[in-house]
Amino acid sequence: MKIRLALAALTLLLAPATVQAQVFHDLPGVVTTQEHEAEERVDCTPRYIPPPENSTKQHWGRTVYDCTRSGVTSTGSGMPLSRERDLRGLDW
Repeated sequence: MKIRLALAALTLLLAPATVQAQVFHDLPGVVTTQEHEAEERVDCTPRYIPPPENSTKQHWGRTVYDCTRSGVTSTGSGMPLSRERDLRGLDW
């Protein structure tokens, strides 16, 4: 009797789980990992601004960076930070 109960318990314990995870579709604010990474990605392009042509002083041209993140574009003359270095708390 005890052997039969032990075998029955072992059978139940070793049987593969057939429980499926619940899947929710179209929840507001929920995005896939790929969409989230695409939103967090920063795309920067350098752009050279030449010196003024009619300048009496000797000016040099300068490079600015146009960076886009989540649809917002910002421009700055400083080199954009590296995400990996920023996460480690390091400067550029």
